[in-house]
Amino acid sequence: MAFRLDDIRSNLKGGVARTSHYEMLVGNRDVTLRAISVTAPGRQITATPSGVYGAVQEVGYGTIYSPISAQIFCSPDHNERTFFTEWQDQIVGPHRRLNSLGGNPDASFDAGYYRDYIDTVTINQFDETGKKKHEIKLREAYPRNVGELSYSYQASELLLFTVSFQYRYFTEQSF
Repeated sequence: MAFRLDDIRSNLKGGVARTSHYEMLVGNRDVTLRAISVTAPGRQITATPSGVYGAVQEVGYGTIYSPISAQIFCSPDHNERTFFTEWQDQIVGPHRRLNSLGGNPDASFDAGYYRDYIDTVTINQFDETGKKKHEIKLREAYPRNVGELSYSYQASELLLFTVSFQYRYFTEQSF
């Protein structure tokens, strides 16, 4: 089947989405200016074989949500990284800061309560005029991995780290 140029033009009347027209919010905190890239969530359906005769069919029964990641660049005081590692401290305890904080070493690995450390992460997509066109919300999210920092005398690039977010599910809507 051949495509006609007029068909392609009419299909693109609404424009196209740009990867650079987004913002990222963690709870009510805007981290857009520090997040130089972020991935949107995907979804996988889990299935089980069904049938006793003939070709086996796969029947969907559940969902797997893979973590998403954001690349964040640091200010000189590493305030952005501190935000995410302190959030992780709410999950697994403040053992990494125990020597500087003092306190009970036995309580330093106490896990937090799920409802106390989850939050919503929002990714908004904008059109060329700055109007919000699409919104994705990661529900019950938390920073599963805060990546390492890589220093080097050989380069003077921005200092970056990656944060991976785990979440229970996501919602999305178009405007």
